[in-house]
Amino acid sequence: MISKSNNQSQPINTKIILTIVVIVGVLILIYDYKSAKKDFAGIIPRNESGGSKVNERLEVEFLNQNQEVTLEVSAKGLNEKDIEKAFSDAVKEIDKTYLGKNKSADRVSDNLNLRDTYANGLVEVEWNFDVYGYISAEGILDKEKIPEEGQLVTLTAIMYCQDREQIYSFCVVVVPKGMDTLEGQLSAIEKAVKNQDQKTMEDDNLILPTKVETMDIKWSRKMDYRGLQLIILGFVCVGALSIGKKRDAKKEKEKSIADMDMDYPMIVSELSILMGAGMSFRKALERIVLKYTNNVRAGKTEMRPGFEQMVITYRRMSDGLSEIQAIEELGMKCESKNYRKLSMLLSQNLRKGSKDLIDCLEKEQQNAFELRKQRAIRAGEEASTKLLIPMAGMLFIVIVFLVVPAVLQINI
Repeated sequence: MISKSNNQSQPINTKIILTIVVIVGVLILIYDYKSAKKDFAGIIPRNESGGSKVNERLEVEFLNQNQEVTLEVSAKGLNEKDIEKAFSDAVKEIDKTYLGKNKSADRVSDNLNLRDTYANGLVEVEWNFDVYGYISAEGILDKEKIPEEGQLVTLTAIMYCQDREQIYSFCVVVVPKGMDTLEGQLSAIEKAVKNQDQKTMEDDNLILPTKVETMDIKWSRKMDYRGLQLIILGFVCVGALSIGKKRDAKKEKEKSIADMDMDYPMIVSELSILMGAGMSFRKALERIVLKYTNNVRAGKTEMRPGFEQMVITYRRMSDGLSEIQAIEELGMKCESKNYRKLSMLLSQNLRKGSKDLIDCLEKEQQNAFELRKQRAIRAGEEASTKLLIPMAGMLFIVIVFLVVPAVLQINI
């Protein structure tokens, strides 16, 4: 019963996904149909002031023709009073935000905060400067060009609101970073080196300055850690190889156990038949091993891990071990739980001389074939699950392509 319900899980998941897609698609289709067929009086609502334009797809009938057109509807406009208020709000917002991290317009050493829009998007701004090269339109300072004494720059904000234009100007003094900051200290050192380089271009060597401003400078070559990087890379590679080998060994071990479990029902079946026909365990095992080795030599079958364990067990018995000792070693050295179970079953019955051994082997044979059947079903389910993942991914992409454009067309 358990295997049956697991086997149906994949179709159930597929049905759920398809049902959801169909329901969503039908709902969107109904909404689109009602939106298209309801009475349209030629009225398109605008977005609020400062919002984006509305694109509306319509069908237009004229001169016995029916054509599809896309209309662009502007956002709601402002009256004169609202425009003046928008300009006023934009100026206040500029005054409040343009300094950025700077504390005063008289000493601007960090980037300014100059934006393209203000007053909640109602006012668009274009920035101009009386002296170019020190401040970009985004407010970024070119710190290498700023002179030591600073530079006065007049900024002009050309503000646009609908068809109206207004100008707002203010001044700032851009200065280099102060020597009380790390950035200013590094900038001073770089400038000193640059000046020294320009002065001594005709010399064979550049002599680095040992004093800049009030700072004593000591130069040294930066150590290259290539050796350490190589060592770390070596450890990483060794670790990766070790992990890979362990993973491969684990997979190989799991595959070997799985192959042995696939052989187990056939081994138990042959033991049950041969011993049920009156053979001793030793003779039955000899017959199984001889048949297997002959088939391998003749190329009729490949080497099978389960039967190889039987070959090893038979050789131990041939080398002098008793049947019980050889069977117990099979259980101790074999990784598969099924072979341990078989070892315990055979050793107990051979030791006690139980007459129920044949019945036990027949029951074990039935259980083994049932486990093999369940294992095959489980392998099929795993394969179906692996196929379901890419199918679900493709289905999701299809849903996105169908649903997202439809949702974007819905104007709430």
